[in-house]
Amino acid sequence: MFGPAEDGGYVLVGVQRGVPALFDGIDWGTPCVMTETRARLRALRWRWQELALLWDVDRPQDLERLAAHSDAGNV
Repeated sequence: MFGPAEDGGYVLVGVQRGVPALFDGIDWGTPCVMTETRARLRALRWRWQELALLWDVDRPQDLERLAAHSDAGNV
């Protein structure tokens, strides 16, 4: 199960078994993290599900968005 994030990464990962090849060498912090992960999932012939696209807090500007949502009662 993966929860993709607006910034190209993910907000949630849930797997039944660990396989280092799934995550080793991923270009972390870039907009292609989820794309790279999907390609690896396909190469491993894994089936997976994805949740709806969400946003997460990674950078200072994300904190501003979180604060705006908190003030509006949206968190």
